[in-house]
Amino acid sequence: MSKEKSEVNLTMGKSRPQESELKQEKVWDETDPHAKYNAVSDACWLYQDRELEQNLRRLDWRKARKQVLGRGAVGREWMGRGRGELRLGRRGLEMRFADGTRVMGWKELQGFIRARRS
Repeated sequence: MSKEKSEVNLTMGKSRPQESELKQEKVWDETDPHAKYNAVSDACWLYQDRELEQNLRRLDWRKARKQVLGRGAVGREWMGRGRGELRLGRRGLEMRFADGTRVMGWKELQGFIRARRS
């Protein structure tokens, strides 16, 4: 019997993500009726160091915006928790959809946060 070297590929899937997968942006689904609610939930989690939820619950939305944005510059990069990307700015919460971005104003954001269960 001769000894031959044989290589066996044991990987089931791709070992490294392709370049197109790395640059792919996570966008919110326009057809999902809970997209805005999920975006607000993600924003509360992402910006908990700025106390976004607490300030919008107890203060007027103008004062809450001043408190949240007054803690230093908000990064302009898009952030997310896997469902879609968003960022907080002077105009409100920006959500990235497939056909562009939509902004939820601070007053509407406050309404969503106050309607959530605490």
